[in-house]
Amino acid sequence: MSPDLRLADLPSTVYLFPIDQFILLPETTLPMTVTDPRSQKALETAESTSGYVGVIQNRPPEERSASRFFAVGCLGHIRSLGRDDEGHHITLEGVIRFRVREELTGELPQAAVLYEEFEPDLTPAEENLAGWDLEGFKAALLRFGQLQSGRDTTSLDSLSSRQLVRMLAQTAPLAAAEKQALLETRSFRELLELLFELLALNFLTTTPDASPSSAN
Repeated sequence: MSPDLRLADLPSTVYLFPIDQFILLPETTLPMTVTDPRSQKALETAESTSGYVGVIQNRPPEERSASRFFAVGCLGHIRSLGRDDEGHHITLEGVIRFRVREELTGELPQAAVLYEEFEPDLTPAEENLAGWDLEGFKAALLRFGQLQSGRDTTSLDSLSSRQLVRMLAQTAPLAAAEKQALLETRSFRELLELLFELLALNFLTTTPDASPSSAN
């Protein structure tokens, strides 16, 4: 995205793209294959208008009395959208998180959104990561990913530690509330600490052995 992007450049209403398996974070990309016809139509409509779509999680069914969706999502820029017999192949680029101000009625899910509280997403600042050995944590994450998937993870070596942490936060098989908590963290350090805590909680026997990498 352009480094000159401002809040005023962003759409005040967005078509919503609800997903359950993943979240989208700023500074990341997310490739997906979409087979649901309604979601395909929302993506096509978004691509032909603003080029942005609001990626958001569905609430668990028992929590939908007030709203079907969680209150915070991430604005995705549609970098590519292809179509074939398997579905729509899309790559989304995370831009900035948003808070739903109002869900709008219509054929496709749409919402009026607010960005102000997440403005730092547009210009991420350097953070104090004292106590974290990011390279050591990256190596531990790669080992963890290989153990969980049984696949070779050497293709991920080119990612920076920051990129790898964000990618794992997006795709880790966690509960909806846990993924939402990752999405709503206020800094990269907070994201890093929460991700480590959740991995330890959910995958205790195979969590990255990063105790030397995360002190304090």
